[in-house]
Amino acid sequence: MKFTHLFIAGLSAAALLFQACTTSTSDEEILSPYMDEESFSRLPKAQQELLFTNFFLQAMYVNAETEVKDVNKYLDEGAKNGFTEDDYEFPDVSYMYSTLSDNFTNYFSPYIAERILKQLVYSEATAGIGADFQEIIETNCTTDGLCTNSGTLVFKHVYKNGPADKAGVLKGDTLLTIDGTGPRNEQHFRRLEAVFDAGETVPFAIKRGEDTLNISITFDQYFSPTVFVDMVDSIPVITVTEFTDTTVLVTGTYGEFLDALEETAGAKSTIIDLRGNPGGTVEHCVNMAAEMLPKNDTIITIISHTIDTLTEEPYIDTTTYITEEDGIGAERYYVILADSNSTSCAELMTAGVVSNTKSPVVGQTTYGKAIGQSYLETIAGGLTGITSMRLLDKNWGTYQKYGIVPDFEEGDSNKAMQKAVELAKEGTAQRTQGYGTVDKGHFTLAKKHGNKELDRGLFRIIRR
Repeated sequence: MKFTHLFIAGLSAAALLFQACTTSTSDEEILSPYMDEESFSRLPKAQQELLFTNFFLQAMYVNAETEVKDVNKYLDEGAKNGFTEDDYEFPDVSYMYSTLSDNFTNYFSPYIAERILKQLVYSEATAGIGADFQEIIETNCTTDGLCTNSGTLVFKHVYKNGPADKAGVLKGDTLLTIDGTGPRNEQHFRRLEAVFDAGETVPFAIKRGEDTLNISITFDQYFSPTVFVDMVDSIPVITVTEFTDTTVLVTGTYGEFLDALEETAGAKSTIIDLRGNPGGTVEHCVNMAAEMLPKNDTIITIISHTIDTLTEEPYIDTTTYITEEDGIGAERYYVILADSNSTSCAELMTAGVVSNTKSPVVGQTTYGKAIGQSYLETIAGGLTGITSMRLLDKNWGTYQKYGIVPDFEEGDSNKAMQKAVELAKEGTAQRTQGYGTVDKGHFTLAKKHGNKELDRGLFRIIRR
């Protein structure tokens, strides 16, 4: 099942900036999106960047009509408002973005744009063995009453295509030694692991059943997974940490989720844990919701401010995503775990599922972000993230600013899991709550420098 609308959207931006005509400008209007390419090429880089970013804000920003001014209103205004060349590469551009009320519409200078884009598209890249552990604590007491604790590390997750996976380590194996040293706990193991560089081959002793295996693992860079499968009291728990295009699989989070559903095939009930999930690419959360629903269910409607690549005119596109076939997990009973840090794509997936299946939600009221951003590379090699999308559920309702209210409120992480397992075993509870009624304040705060503080800090370091 495949959909193709992204929160992280790319456009052929440079090709859309200019129309094939020239217009004269008044003395007050120095910059114009209708100037010819030759005139544009003679502009200083800072003015090119200002014109470019203003053009796309005018066309795509959801609040453009009331908040974005003519580009000439920002020209030479950056320094007057505290955005100096010592701190910002393009003061006028940074100032323009600071005037917008939406904290998710931001500009990233060329110095940090590549780093930000990688964070959006890829999961975290790390050097090591690619695994995490369940620590089992054993208490040993002597006859005189002196007790000591010792920890045993059992491989909880072995990351697909990671170094440990390639060396043949299996989930459930027990770690005995790394390079001859027995780690006392996971923190101790991480310190031992950090000693070795990518490319080094390190001996491990591992216990599997009654056998002790000597395995050599070659440390290497690997992408972290974003989907994890665990069994809690016989109930499958699928944890999704983010929605990313490239993870341990080239098919990203959606591909990992398909594997998780196949790994737990036959389960009557499943818990989907989205706590702490900050969101990501909407293609993945829409596709994942579709795999949990039957044919012809409405997942979400997205209203997008975009630009027609043929006419070069801004327009508003309304797209409703409806499942084209039964999802591979459509027959299951689901319980959703969410909290106040479940945001954006995590909320989209939750809303798409519970509005159709009436699956109960356990935890806390979610963040309340029913908007999406498009990210475009700029003329100067920077990056602009523009809030260009609004989301509506199958009933054209929205949780924007208010969040999704749980049916069973529980702030304690362990107790929330216990409740979710209880509900999954019973398999009868249905959703009764809706969206919040109290503005959580994430979208009513005065515009802060936010990412621009990061921009400024990096800019100062590089200038030195």
